[in-house]
Amino acid sequence: IPAYPYGPALLYKQSNRGLYGGTRIHFGNNVSKRTETHTRRSWKPNILNKSLYSVALRKMVKLRVSARVLRTIDKSGGLDEYLLKDKENRVKELGELGWKLRWRLMQEESVRERLRLEALALGL
Repeated sequence: IPAYPYGPALLYKQSNRGLYGGTRIHFGNNVSKRTETHTRRSWKPNILNKSLYSVALRKMVKLRVSARVLRTIDKSGGLDEYLLKDKENRVKELGELGWKLRWRLMQEESVRERLRLEALALGL
């Protein structure tokens, strides 16, 4: 497996073990209405344990996925389409686990054939 080009997440290491989409813990203040006292607090990302079906691998894949990434997976047409998109921001938000899954998908013959046909359509 080639090394993930953006390296592991150092601030929110938990995101290396799932598809978090670049989300991390946010910090801020609760402000009381009467005295305007500031109390420090944090907002954690909405992480779900899900089994998603991969068409190319022909099996269910258990993942820790943020709710935002789950919506993006639905919009893009499934787990395989989400992982195979080539945009720089998508590759950045995959993280280490997503990068490994993407590499695994690209080893499947059906995906290789699809990528070959796309390259031919572009004239490459």
